[in-house]
Amino acid sequence: MGATDNTRSAQQQAIHLAGPEDSRLFFSGPPRALTGTIPLVNSGADKQKIRSVAVSASDLMGAAGLPLREFSFYARLGPGEQANISGKMMLDRRTPPGNYDVRITVGSRTLPATVYVTEVVDLRMQPRQITILAGSPSSYTRKFIFENLGNVDLPIGAQCEVPLFESFDLVSSMVMGLHKAEKASAESMVKGFLREWSELQAGILVIKRDAKILRPGQKVAIDVEFQLPPELKPIRRYHTNLQLYNAPVSVDIYTTAKVGSSRNRKSHSK
Repeated sequence: MGATDNTRSAQQQAIHLAGPEDSRLFFSGPPRALTGTIPLVNSGADKQKIRSVAVSASDLMGAAGLPLREFSFYARLGPGEQANISGKMMLDRRTPPGNYDVRITVGSRTLPATVYVTEVVDLRMQPRQITILAGSPSSYTRKFIFENLGNVDLPIGAQCEVPLFESFDLVSSMVMGLHKAEKASAESMVKGFLREWSELQAGILVIKRDAKILRPGQKVAIDVEFQLPPELKPIRRYHTNLQLYNAPVSVDIYTTAKVGSSRNRKSHSK
């Protein structure tokens, strides 16, 4: 006898939900990957398979933003076979965290189910790397695209600060420190190395922008101002890494003049 699928009616389909009368199913996880286990039994005399599960959910949307009516689920059972099979339900990525009650139908039987949607923080920023050719002005402006791909509001504050470092690696710093140190003792040489290493920190980079609350699914362009510390030296490279929620940005600064050496201290866009 050949395998059949779930295009037949519920009355004809031999695969149906198993378990006690008071059973309840559970799915949990982020909106795009809610996982759960569905107990099934094939009460027929033939091998059968199903490719989807029917869902009754008045307040849930599927991955394409349409009302959730079913989700893909593959199972193949022999005559009399029963199994607990894992499945994945996909919802609209903006579905808020919380518990949702639904009803799931396989064959002639329907069971209640609880869908527990977890919080997802997922901020995307472009560009992910910027380079500033710094002359005498002390601030520079860049445009960033912010997009909230999670399911919770993301506040974006008006200001953050990060340490800025001169781009010497540890080995180069150690060699320079040892070269400058007095050679009288190991202690003085270690102090020279540590002194040189500590000077790699070149001040605080201040980042300013308009404060916003980014709603799930929202995408905006925001001007971001980078205020350089006055300690930066000319003809040097400085580097830092920024991170806002899960979104990283790499910043490289190449100085062509002493920062703040000119009276012109307006923001530059280049």
